[in-house]
Amino acid sequence: NMGNVLQKQGKLDEAHAKHKASLEILLKTLGANHPDVASTYNNMGNVLQEQGKLDEALAKYKASLEIRLKTLGADHPEVAGTYNNMRA
Repeated sequence: NMGNVLQKQGKLDEAHAKHKASLEILLKTLGANHPDVASTYNNMGNVLQEQGKLDEALAKYKASLEIRLKTLGADHPEVAGTYNNMRA
């Protein structure tokens, strides 16, 4: 995932742009309630959190959580991961 690599390199604006581009494609091809869409929202939240944009990050985590609860169920590890990100 290019966005994640860019984030690790500290290129946060570029990382966010890659995640945003990915999200647009995923929404068109997979629809709004797909686990890959949730993962992208989660990744965007991680970048935004690192940028100090906490309200925006929380909104992305909430979007991720909503999809993951619907598609994966409350006991799935990715749901737990999203809760963990939201508390950070």
